[in-house]
Amino acid sequence: MNITEKYINALIKGNDKVIKEIYAKLYPKIKSYVITNRGKEEDALDVFHDALMYIIVTHKKKKITILSFEPYFFTICKNLWKKNLKSRVIKTDTVTLVSRETDLSIFMLEQQCFDYYIEKFNLLSINCKEILSSYFNGLSYDEILIDNNYSSINTVRQRVFKCRKKLTELIKKDKRFQKIKKWK
Repeated sequence: MNITEKYINALIKGNDKVIKEIYAKLYPKIKSYVITNRGKEEDALDVFHDALMYIIVTHKKKKITILSFEPYFFTICKNLWKKNLKSRVIKTDTVTLVSRETDLSIFMLEQQCFDYYIEKFNLLSINCKEILSSYFNGLSYDEILIDNNYSSINTVRQRVFKCRKKLTELIKKDKRFQKIKKWK
């Protein structure tokens, strides 16, 4: 059993020893991230607990494949914190009567969409994953050209176009796409 399976099983079964290990290993990183990004320690604890709850709930519903627990967990925490920061800005102007449970439910739907996207992204060829990762992370066509040793900018544009088209087809072919489309 790898570390990812060990952590997920521990969360679902309530194994205190392994859960303490998760806290010891990951909480300092989450705390540092939240505090660095205009948060407090209690905010970091909330984000950490909400991310753990997300993993427990989603894995009880449907087991999803996680390649590496730590980056997956950090991404969930980061997304939760960004959502929290956005809602803080909005709530300063008006009083909002939205409960934490509602916020967490909305986040869970958004995270499921993200997980769905990653699942389909992982079905692409290695070359497509590299090109789209570079493209989605803001690299210019010139930088992609140099990184991948392509012959021209036109070739890069064609590869990006074909890879995006393939990703879109993979997403739209899946029956779950219609459900996700209804959420938005």
